[in-house]
Amino acid sequence: MSVYTKITEDELTKHLLRYSIGTARSITGISDGIENTNYLLKTNQNEFIFTIFENINEKDVDQYLNFMNHLSQKGLLCPNVLKTNNNELSLLINGKPSAIIEKLSGKSIIDTDTNSCMLIGSLLSKFHVYGLDFPQNIKNSRGIQWCRDSYGRLKTVIESHQSELIEQAISIQEEFLRQELPMGTIHADLFRDNVLFNNKNISGMIDFYYSCRGFLIYDLAVVINDWCTAADGKIITEKYTKLLSAYIKNRNILDIEKKYWGHALVSSALRFYLSRLLDLHFPKIGEMTHIKDPAVFENILKDRINTSYQI
Repeated sequence: MSVYTKITEDELTKHLLRYSIGTARSITGISDGIENTNYLLKTNQNEFIFTIFENINEKDVDQYLNFMNHLSQKGLLCPNVLKTNNNELSLLINGKPSAIIEKLSGKSIIDTDTNSCMLIGSLLSKFHVYGLDFPQNIKNSRGIQWCRDSYGRLKTVIESHQSELIEQAISIQEEFLRQELPMGTIHADLFRDNVLFNNKNISGMIDFYYSCRGFLIYDLAVVINDWCTAADGKIITEKYTKLLSAYIKNRNILDIEKKYWGHALVSSALRFYLSRLLDLHFPKIGEMTHIKDPAVFENILKDRINTSYQI
């Protein structure tokens, strides 16, 4: 959500003529995140999120946007993507796909507690159920081949203990992916900064641009690793228990999923460890950028490999 692409007032005015959302009053860059350019757009009618996709082609962008509207129409707490006057979900601006999205109320939280963990567990399970009938098969842009390729790029710039950790985790993920586990369209990035709260209740989930078809317990592991983890990388039992208890009220976790739960925790930790290492060693150039510390996920990955957690 850093600002990589700047747009002029004239470009914005022409762009908004393709929509029926009024005329621009202001547009302000949003600095959170690292992948896309996001602006807060205010018109004389309402406020919106204006997103420019930096590394996603038009076809893939529309899959993500269709998925968001699929969920929104089912009543999930997900923003609606506005369509143009010609019924398009995305438009090119400066040669890049863009979308104008409903701005939800609320803001993300920095620290979790048992209540927020319970709420996200419940929401995630509903999200998994609602997404089961989404007809498009969105490919995983951060799958095992991406992990291998990323490690290949990093080999010459990271330390030997980091290489050993990554190699061990890749081996665990390869075994994980050979299993036949329940699948659906997952979020794959449901960190605290992608969930909005208003008066201690969840008001929305956002940023679906890593959504893909994948194992449902992988998605659950992504959430556990962020929402229920202490500063030393270990899982906080009380938060963990509350989140899982809320999740299974809407979707039962099968025995085969429980068997490979440790693999899911390692696989999800590996993905974010690699992405943070890449951002650190090969940073993108943008007007506003935010790089997250890879040491956080190095600690998490070590713990998940060395500790057996049960559902």
